Amino acid sequence: YERSDRGKFSSAKPVPLFSFPSRWDSEAQAKVNKQDPNPKFLEQVKALFPNAEEDKIVVMCSDGRQRSIQVLMMLDEEGYVNIAGLKGGFNMWDATFDPKVRRRNVGLAKEVYTHDADSCGIHASGAGFQMVDKIESVDRKDYVDWEDWEEAVAKKSA
Repeated sequence: YERSDRGKFSSAKPVPLFSFPSRWDSEAQAKVNKQDPNPKFLEQVKALFPNAEEDKIVVMCSDGRQRSIQVLMMLDEEGYVNIAGLKGGFNMWDATFDPKVRRRNVGLAKEVYTHDADSCGIHASGAGFQMVDKIESVDRKDYVDWEDWEEAVAKKSA
């Protein structure tokens, strides 16, 4: 879990696979990110979760893809059986739930044309929302080309 700047779960035990420091590169005139692998990742996980048969672990990264899959595969190879990846990662979780774990409105509401006095939703005449600003769908994919952890650790220690 490398996004501690964006929030975290109160009961989380974050163990970063990579740190991802950012800095401004004046020559490139752009923000530059460096992937720095955590060579003690598995040791730290084993210290926090010593019982591979009983401990329950939810793995997540920014979008639930590259790094989460790497970690799930590593933990499976280490004998952990109660492991799961958070589908959509932290980006989707953060878009779906607020910091108090209340569901946000993420475009799931729909127009209803009848009213039974106890419903909740967007009530409309059926004329549509042409005069309302369109809500753009946000792409929550992490486009960083993440390194393979084992290769990055081997390169770092060489």
